[in-house]
Amino acid sequence: MAAPGFDRGRLAVDGQFWGLSKRRSATLLAIPFAGAALLGLAALVPALYDALVREDSLLEWVQVASYVAAFVFAGRSALRLYGWVAAAFGVFALGCLLAAGEEVSWGQRLFGLDAPEGLEAPNNQEELNVHDVVEVQGKLNLAVALASMYGLTAAWLVRRRVLLAPPIALGGAFLTMLAYAAARAAFFRHPGHAVAKYSEWPETCFAGALAVFALLVWRRTRAAE
Repeated sequence: MAAPGFDRGRLAVDGQFWGLSKRRSATLLAIPFAGAALLGLAALVPALYDALVREDSLLEWVQVASYVAAFVFAGRSALRLYGWVAAAFGVFALGCLLAAGEEVSWGQRLFGLDAPEGLEAPNNQEELNVHDVVEVQGKLNLAVALASMYGLTAAWLVRRRVLLAPPIALGGAFLTMLAYAAARAAFFRHPGHAVAKYSEWPETCFAGALAVFALLVWRRTRAAE
């Protein structure tokens, strides 16, 4: 019976460090799993499912907004911090900015731009982005999976709370992304449309987790001033 008590204590300490109440922590943990189940049910209604997961859909724009928010908060935190921690959040902010640009194909659909000739052939969707290029896609998927694993485990591996270890409450979001990546690699090497587009929810969870993490870090750095 000691393990559950230890877990609750660890969760409580982590929540206090980040200024999260038990209710907010529980909500953050539950949202990814609830959303995964609801999107699975939505797949039974093809028109609704396509409306949620198609290009420029609600989920994709939530991802864009999340990456932009993460860029802003992580960038502002980097300006308040020092040394390698500041550099780490600066790199984090830059990565989120690049991710936001990739999600909207750098404005291609918004402004009616054409993809360069060099990208049309290797790009799965013939869009002005890098993450759909066949040779790059696998490497980016691996990077996201590793980042998700870090986000899921870092807080459990450190002895004391640190800014670079995301809150335990975000573990559900990182686990959702990691589980989808593992399932794709193990069972769905050549997925159909429904399975492939289901990625929009794990990707939304991942982007949302980064935004919340960046917000909480910014809030702590502001309070420390």
